[in-house]
Amino acid sequence: MKGNLVQTEGSKYLTQQKYSEAITFYKQGIKSEPSLMSNYWYLCLALLLQGQELEARDIWLSVIEKADIEQVNTWTQQLVTILTTEAIRRETSSDFELASKMHGYATIARGEAWKKVKEYQFTTDWFTENLPIWERYLKPLANKPLINVLEIGSWEGMSTCWLLDNILTHESSRINCIDTFEGNEGSVDPEVEYDDSYLKSVEKRFDFNISKTGASEKVTKIMGRSENVLRSLPLNNYDLLYIDGSHLASDVLTDTVLGWGLVKVGGLIIFDDYDFQISTSVGIQNTKIAIDAFIKIFSHKINVMHKAHQVIIEKTLN
Repeated sequence: MKGNLVQTEGSKYLTQQKYSEAITFYKQGIKSEPSLMSNYWYLCLALLLQGQELEARDIWLSVIEKADIEQVNTWTQQLVTILTTEAIRRETSSDFELASKMHGYATIARGEAWKKVKEYQFTTDWFTENLPIWERYLKPLANKPLINVLEIGSWEGMSTCWLLDNILTHESSRINCIDTFEGNEGSVDPEVEYDDSYLKSVEKRFDFNISKTGASEKVTKIMGRSENVLRSLPLNNYDLLYIDGSHLASDVLTDTVLGWGLVKVGGLIIFDDYDFQISTSVGIQNTKIAIDAFIKIFSHKINVMHKAHQVIIEKTLN
């Protein structure tokens, strides 16, 4: 009964769009009754509505970090239900932008739970934020036979594992992963320094994570530089090309041009980090330069489906 009264009181603040008051209310509720899990979920909702996405995510991660697998599944469903209910409420009032964000947050929550439940070993996460658009554009490929994916830049295998767990679920589907596993210039976060021992362990974590999917037989790991490997792959073979290797403009453009002929008509190309910038001895060399150049030149052969942090295009003509 007490929990119901708390939520009724807290809901008043949310309904009145008094998000700061709601945040304070639920934080106090957690202090006085830390085992009432709904306080955490509604606090996350209030923070998201206030625009404090990082704090909401930190709270969610801190909760599931201490949970067992059964709790993670139960609590994820509770949070997703609250976020989805808010999304539907916003759709009813024609606030489609916020509704879309709420659906996206629910997808990200499921993604964080997915990593925990599968017991993957990821030390970095540049991928989960992309899950809302990946679910939207890649779900039509899910569990279809003979789907082939080519990934340039795999790192610890987070995107590979997600594809294996969610899209490439048919026994005949396959993915080729190209990576040097050496952290070449432009392929990792320029604001973070990685020591040699860490870089040497990336491939080991990739192999471990792929083994946890239970679908290692679907993965072909190709070690080498993409500009060399791509020349050896079959034409018109891939339903999806994911370009997330070197972020230097010249390398991105090279990967795209060499990869173009490998993708089937009707296939998709996903570019990561459209907003990425890296300083080199010859100036700023970012992915946007290359992606914009490609889109301009190939505009009559492609359909740009999404353009934000990632860019997704459909190949409409050879």
